[in-house]
Amino acid sequence: MGSADESKARRRVRHNLALPFAATGIALYGMWLLLSADSHAISPTPALSPAKDMKLNLESDPPVGNSVPNPSTDPAISPGAASSIKSFAPGSLSMTRAESMKKCWVDPKGMYRTHFGDYLCVVSESQKMVFYHVRKSGSSTGREVATKTFGGRDMQNCKRRAADIKNYYTVAFVRNPITRFFASYEEMFVRTLGNHRVPKQFDVFHADLENYKAYERIFCGPDADLPRRGQKKPCDQVLTRETGELAHRFERFVKAWDGTMFEQHLGFQAPVLSSNDGKPFRLDFIGDTKHTDEHWQQIGKHLNVPKVEVIRGRAYPRRMNITYIQTETYERICRLAAIDFCCLNFELPPQCANAGVSCEWEEHDGEDRIVPRVTLR
Repeated sequence: MGSADESKARRRVRHNLALPFAATGIALYGMWLLLSADSHAISPTPALSPAKDMKLNLESDPPVGNSVPNPSTDPAISPGAASSIKSFAPGSLSMTRAESMKKCWVDPKGMYRTHFGDYLCVVSESQKMVFYHVRKSGSSTGREVATKTFGGRDMQNCKRRAADIKNYYTVAFVRNPITRFFASYEEMFVRTLGNHRVPKQFDVFHADLENYKAYERIFCGPDADLPRRGQKKPCDQVLTRETGELAHRFERFVKAWDGTMFEQHLGFQAPVLSSNDGKPFRLDFIGDTKHTDEHWQQIGKHLNVPKVEVIRGRAYPRRMNITYIQTETYERICRLAAIDFCCLNFELPPQCANAGVSCEWEEHDGEDRIVPRVTLR
């Protein structure tokens, strides 16, 4: 074969070999274009809807009991990992609320220093049980149950008399920090209305309201002026009719408040369940108000009480319309209540994804303890 023929032959071979590679390249390029087009077609994760469309996702709160771990979509962090993982998200511990609270530390000189106190408990001598009273966390219901079903009696100065009940079975109930903050604020609102008990720097929410009737007219409308029927007021169980005024008053308070407790219902849960040195009480069981019936039955089973009748305490509908509350307000609430989110192992609500709240293991008196961390953004 001549040199010219050989050159033609070589070119044909190279051409035939190149075709599959070219086809593959074209196919890959086409796939890249398709994927690129899809990536532009997919919308980014939408921001939270305007406040009027927001709904709290409280159904995701982890169940709590003495033996039920808290599920989480994040990797669970066990207490043994504290030495290697110092920072973690609220609600991500594979611990019950009683277990996480046992590891809590509340700085006695920090922002929660005014939240310590010596509060009410109910003591049952016959059942050797103590129910710690945490305001706006099923406390009225718990007090009724502990008194009427377990034969308890009220005891003042529970913290100071801890030695008297050191061998008793100790229980408390807690509540999601967001919904509890709403309830605590509304209770404080009514109790301080017209009596000038709010420090001037925080009195930005009801100083202009003369009395409770003026408040009723905002959330109840014309029915506020109807006559009372027996023991019931016309507006006691009316769903709120307010159109944002009470919610805006609430937002002004949240913005102004620095966490100083000037009314007992504003006290956060973890400090209330702690001694003045920052360490928690001994608590054998912490129930959740979302599972009140179930958890009182568990307490009864532990104490050999076969049937616990859960007698509901007083309850009223929300007076302010929370659909008007802005994301920034939720974020500030989460920062204020960071101690409860961390020590009681509650997940943050979606509105607080960017609140800058995290939890850490920190050594105190030779032990790793849970403390909140807030990073302003």
